[in-house]
Amino acid sequence: MNTIESLVRDRVRFRATVYPHLRKLGWAASRLFFVFCSGLSVTTVVGCFILSPLFCYWFFGNLRFWKYLHFAVPMILYSYYLAYLYFRGRSVPSFSWTAPPMSGPDLSLVRINPKWSHGESCGDCGICCRAIRCPFRDKDKGQCLSYDSFYWRYFNCGRYPTAQREIDFYHCPKWIMRG
Repeated sequence: MNTIESLVRDRVRFRATVYPHLRKLGWAASRLFFVFCSGLSVTTVVGCFILSPLFCYWFFGNLRFWKYLHFAVPMILYSYYLAYLYFRGRSVPSFSWTAPPMSGPDLSLVRINPKWSHGESCGDCGICCRAIRCPFRDKDKGQCLSYDSFYWRYFNCGRYPTAQREIDFYHCPKWIMRG
């Protein structure tokens, strides 16, 4: 009986140490695959049309690419713009390759500014979207068309902000750092 309990305990310990690493590996692999497909698409342009169902899922949570074809050129231009900002040292990436996808900031790091009048919502602010010329911001409604999609959760938007430099970069009135 003692050996069975010992085996079960060892298996539980093994899972506890290995599974978090496997999940991190999965998150990194998802991001790398996305970046690879994006790079292939913006350098060949043809890849953008071949992979359009996948991109529609990543950006809009929908496989019906024909509804979003009008985003193809703005998305390509946006990709070039983000690469330009990155290589000029003017971007502020806020994700780690192995970080879990998020649908909101880490509230142990930040809190809502007491002067912010929209509660938990960003209201019609959109300063961060306008600062990087995001093509997914609906100008009429002031909403994000990519809200809570793969791209939104795995990259910058879903986890914003993580550091004071990000708040400063976007001149964000909603968030302040804790401590």
